[in-house]
Amino acid sequence: MRKFLTQTTLKTDADVQLFVAAFNEPKIGTKVICGNPEHTAVFRIFCDIILEKVRYTVVWGSRSGSKTYLYGGLDTWYKSASRPRYETKILGGSEGQSILSYDAIKQFRYISDPDNILVKRLLTTKAEFYNRAKVSILRASSKSVRGPHPQCLKLDEVDEIDERVFEDALSQPMSKYGYPASLIMFSTNHNVGGQMDRAIERAKEKNYPVLKYCVWETLESCRDYDCSTCKLTTICPGTQMKEADGYYKIEDFIDKLNTLSFSALSRDWLCIKVGVGDTVYEQEWDENIHLCAVDLRMDEPVVLSVDFGGIDPFSCGVWQRAPEGKEFGKDAWIRVTELYMTSEKESTTNQNFIAKAKAAPWASLVKEIIPDNSRPDLIQEWRVAFPQAKFNVIDKKSIDEGIEAVKNALRPMLGTPKLYINRICLHTRREVQMYKVKNEKSVDKNNHTWDEIRYFVLAKIKRIEKFSIATIDRNIYPE
Repeated sequence: MRKFLTQTTLKTDADVQLFVAAFNEPKIGTKVICGNPEHTAVFRIFCDIILEKVRYTVVWGSRSGSKTYLYGGLDTWYKSASRPRYETKILGGSEGQSILSYDAIKQFRYISDPDNILVKRLLTTKAEFYNRAKVSILRASSKSVRGPHPQCLKLDEVDEIDERVFEDALSQPMSKYGYPASLIMFSTNHNVGGQMDRAIERAKEKNYPVLKYCVWETLESCRDYDCSTCKLTTICPGTQMKEADGYYKIEDFIDKLNTLSFSALSRDWLCIKVGVGDTVYEQEWDENIHLCAVDLRMDEPVVLSVDFGGIDPFSCGVWQRAPEGKEFGKDAWIRVTELYMTSEKESTTNQNFIAKAKAAPWASLVKEIIPDNSRPDLIQEWRVAFPQAKFNVIDKKSIDEGIEAVKNALRPMLGTPKLYINRICLHTRREVQMYKVKNEKSVDKNNHTWDEIRYFVLAKIKRIEKFSIATIDRNIYPE
């Protein structure tokens, strides 16, 4: 490690293999397993970046693909430690995302510089090296990104970076002190028509490489699995998985399929942007699967989801847990009935809507209410009307995130749906056929039942996934 950090430079793939193996931690897949000719092995991408065979590039990688760890962490550590007066700025989709890159840098520092001969100062968001190299994290604001001119700018999770901040940051990299400018962008590509899509289009226009890999390039070998019983059989690329050499655990990926919709699996893990039809839930919604016939159970608590109207209709979903069994599976919910009032025809106010809710047969069963978080004043009226209920006001989430959560609940890749609709919920059934997509974005119209369904799923069904970094305790490269 010290040899490459202080005495000589990495020049070949073999040098990179030795350097990575010396850390005894990163495990980097060396093969294209999926068979997609557009994909590149993760090790090939890492070599191209650290050896500067590419200096302006976009890396489109899967979830849990070690993008932050390798490109934000190890590459930055090597170049900072080995290049006097080299400066790197890291801008993430959020401050937390930027800090993940910085944390990875600190991990490599602890391994290779325990006696502090390379790093002069290591603070919370910046590092200074004795060779006068610098690394720092940028705040996601136009003011923060307009001033600096480092040799290297790294954009982590591009799909979450504000468009204006992204545009302002692009002019940062500048060649100086003998080092060429470089701009490295890495992200999943999960937003339809989002910032990552625009970054890829720009890269193609300027003839910058777009390097791409999916989860198959990061998975471990499945040599201990029987294909006839493996839960990945229906989507597995083939027997070449037996020769995979990535780090990501197969069981962890299988576990994800229990909560992922097909579109989420395609975008976040297989790196395929699924085309959209005319309606938002066209690929997930199936009346033969998601409709049921049930009665309100008077011995079971009720959860309400509420979307406030005004000019638009007021909508309220009435939810009970599905009885466990073959018909519904585990941890499912049923929209047993609904309350829907159109303002234009009924001169509806929030108080009118509450009065109708209090007169419903399920009113005494209400134990929890999940309201639209945009109107605290109207929420307070519901608190007064239902003092026995717990109010679950979710944090403001993007519409795309909520829609994705609903898709995952309707049709997870493995297991049964987590969301069912009673046949009597005619407004829900009508709106799912009318909730449209235009220019790859959902149209904010005919979606009132599905808006409050979105609040409900975010509060009661969505499973939060945490970022993790994998390490190993052996050299993964062949002799």
